[in-house]
Amino acid sequence: MRLREEIGQQACTRPIAHVASYYGVGPRFVQGCLEVVASIQLAKRGLSVEESATLPTPRFLGIDEFARRKGHRYDTILCDLDARTVLEVSAGRKKEEVAGLLERLSNCDGVEAVSMDMSTTFREAVQLCLPRARIVADHFHVIQHVGKAVNKVLGRWAKKEEGKQALEGQRHLFLRNQEDLSADEEQTRVTLARTFPEIARAWQLKEALRTWYATASATTAAAGLDAWITAVKRHGPKELREALSAFRTWRQEILAFFDFLPTRLSNGFVEGKNNRTKTLMRQGYGYRNRRNLRLRILLAVA
Repeated sequence: MRLREEIGQQACTRPIAHVASYYGVGPRFVQGCLEVVASIQLAKRGLSVEESATLPTPRFLGIDEFARRKGHRYDTILCDLDARTVLEVSAGRKKEEVAGLLERLSNCDGVEAVSMDMSTTFREAVQLCLPRARIVADHFHVIQHVGKAVNKVLGRWAKKEEGKQALEGQRHLFLRNQEDLSADEEQTRVTLARTFPEIARAWQLKEALRTWYATASATTAAAGLDAWITAVKRHGPKELREALSAFRTWRQEILAFFDFLPTRLSNGFVEGKNNRTKTLMRQGYGYRNRRNLRLRILLAVA
């Protein structure tokens, strides 16, 4: 019995084939040991090895997707943002697949808020299954959305004769957060900003959005967002102006972020789990076997 438990514990963090080879047993035996250990550990958190089981309902949910095979197969990950644990990893990301996942919650009316990227599919599924929950657009994704527009501005200038050499290897200076730049990097950025005023304006607007997120409150957020949008319309490069469509479509969900201060509800924890999942798949932890991958993600509570 102790050997089975030991093998199961090892299989929680190591490839099944490696564990089987080390102990001189078959992969199916290791799989069985993993299932037993997983059942015990997950039951302590109200979870199950079976993907159809009812899920506990937290106040705050985080939802995201990750690619098991990019462009072909995607899974949806659901997290308890209060307890900072993974609730479930479900196959697919279509509206009906996500809705099926959310319907497994024990009390759909108990969810106060759901943090997500600006995914129409996720939003529609949440509105259908969790009508009382507030949808919060993850602020990291909103800033990233604007950052992508800034990168397009940089790319356009990098193709021009005057920008090819000057911007080579320097684009990160306008994409990283200002406080993360060294003194020398900041000086280089300032010099380039004088040469390329349109890039400078794009960068200033991106930083202004970050400042808005850091300083606004529930009472000032709407006015601050409107002021920022007006500034983009008046002074922003075309790439940033085009990016404003998301702010019209997701305005309510973007502003909802400020209704949950000082919690600062975000998908940061979910993104961390997605990064961990990518590591698991790179290391070969049974990613061809979806059940194995799901169990390891659920068991990786740290």
